[in-house]
Amino acid sequence: MRVSTSQIFNTGTTGIQNRQYDLYRTQQQLSTGRRILSPEDDPIGASQALQVSQSKGLNEQFLDNLGEATSKLNLLDSTLSGVELELQNIYEKAVQAGNATYSDSQRGMIAEELKQRLQSLIGLANTQDGTGLYIFAGFKSTTQPFQVNLGATPPYALGAGTHVSYSGDGGQEALQVSASRVVATAENGFDVFMQVRDAQGGVTGRSMFDSLKNMIDILDPASGVPFTSADYGQALDDSAAAIAHLSSVRASVGARMQSLESMATTAENSDYLYETRLSELQDLDYTEAISLLSRYQLQLEAAQLSFKQTSQLSLFSIL
Repeated sequence: MRVSTSQIFNTGTTGIQNRQYDLYRTQQQLSTGRRILSPEDDPIGASQALQVSQSKGLNEQFLDNLGEATSKLNLLDSTLSGVELELQNIYEKAVQAGNATYSDSQRGMIAEELKQRLQSLIGLANTQDGTGLYIFAGFKSTTQPFQVNLGATPPYALGAGTHVSYSGDGGQEALQVSASRVVATAENGFDVFMQVRDAQGGVTGRSMFDSLKNMIDILDPASGVPFTSADYGQALDDSAAAIAHLSSVRASVGARMQSLESMATTAENSDYLYETRLSELQDLDYTEAISLLSRYQLQLEAAQLSFKQTSQLSLFSIL
């Protein structure tokens, strides 16, 4: 069989180039720690790795949302806890004021304390998060939700009707925390403070602020509202309803927080499984790669030596 010089040259250079490519590719694998450098290395493995990577990315986004939702609900629950404490203190003082031996002056002293409680309650209702957004304003989170008419006399009373106005809306912010779950991360102030509900779920007709204002007016001799057992009893019932309503709101928030905790654990476990699967598909076996590197190095050296020797062969070299 006749073999031309060009055939010898082409075969030799092709062999060297192949070994150089193998050596370069293995070096790249060792430097990156990845077995698959391009889809052509392992089309099936590359496709599976892409799918797993996309699923992992989506799961990580849900983990971020879970963290954000948990943070928002923690602030919400902490604020509601403060509101609940204020309402309980108000109720205790109101019960104390019902003592038949108390004089108008003594009830007036309690009314003065309740005025301070009212201001504290309004402050909690206007709580802002770390970015300055109002947590009870619904979707209008840049707007202070509760406004007080400081021009009224006395300042806690705004005359007939409500003494505190709500400037937010009925929206409820939420976050997508899984492929099939959206969780509310806020409560709007209208539902929490303005729509107090009784044990049967019916609206009592008074906001928390109205209930407290009414109690203050009944206890404060300066208000001109006479203290009667019937009015006092109704005001006390309204205070109790406000506490029960707030407890119901907190229970709903607490249930969401527990759900998020469980979902976060599941998402973290999924993230670990995705990471493990990606490692199985992509990560390099260093022991095998180092062995291949040595083999390709020897093969390259052999190919170079063989090419050198065969390229020197010609008819004239044997004459």
